[in-house]
Amino acid sequence: MPAASWNDIVRLAGPLFEQGLQPDRSDLLEIAFTGDFSDDVIDAIDSLDGKPIPTLDELRARLAAKGVLAD
Repeated sequence: MPAASWNDIVRLAGPLFEQGLQPDRSDLLEIAFTGDFSDDVIDAIDSLDGKPIPTLDELRARLAAKGVLAD
């Protein structure tokens, strides 16, 4: 199964968390589709549920639990 680079996920989601936001799956997918992100990143974000994500660490934990991170 292809997996997304954590560095790419940080590039996508990091600015939202830096602004104090708690994005959800749809927020992240919107950025992924409009930005220069790979299909692996889009698939990783698409694996999330719709609940808001409070921190970047929590995002990493959720993606790791689903086995969609390469590193």
